[in-house]
Amino acid sequence: MAGTADGGQMAGQEAPEDLVTVQEAAKAAGVTPGSVQSWIRRGLLTTYAPSPRGRRVSLAAVRALAAPLDPQTPPEAVLVGTVARTVGLPPGRIRNWAQRGLLPSWRGPHGLLICEVDVRAVALHSAAGGDTPPPSDALLIRDAARLSGLSRDRLYTWTKQGLLPVWLAPGGGQRVRLADVTALVERSGRALPPKSEDGP
Repeated sequence: MAGTADGGQMAGQEAPEDLVTVQEAAKAAGVTPGSVQSWIRRGLLTTYAPSPRGRRVSLAAVRALAAPLDPQTPPEAVLVGTVARTVGLPPGRIRNWAQRGLLPSWRGPHGLLICEVDVRAVALHSAAGGDTPPPSDALLIRDAARLSGLSRDRLYTWTKQGLLPVWLAPGGGQRVRLADVTALVERSGRALPPKSEDGP
């Protein structure tokens, strides 16, 4: 029978097969027992009915929490709770968006990481009732920025101003068409930065 961090029972959930004690998990994952205990207290790690040697945890779950950040994680990504307080939205709603693939997210050592700018974009899109699927040539903003030579911040600003059509895709993130970016640049009288010789 599974138990919560405070010893309560979680009915109907089977215990994983890789249960070990806190000390064993810490040693195998290369962290301190104090770190494992901290994850338990913060609700990031489920504990299971004590054995004669103490509470048990899933070794795979501990290793996942102890894993280093995904190298693709942007530096501006922060914990869900931090963004929720900043934008004034329930953390559960933000996690739901991430689970549905509407919001890019990354797994960090202390929980799910997201970017505030992505949360605000999804919130605006959701409030407008936008569910139109993106066209086949729509790209993630980071890819459109790379191919056009413009900054991601500029493209994000244009989407917020309503100058650049944007879509949310099940794969996660905001998507724009490179043709729309180019057309907007031409209308504004700007010149696209030259591509490097070894660029795409």
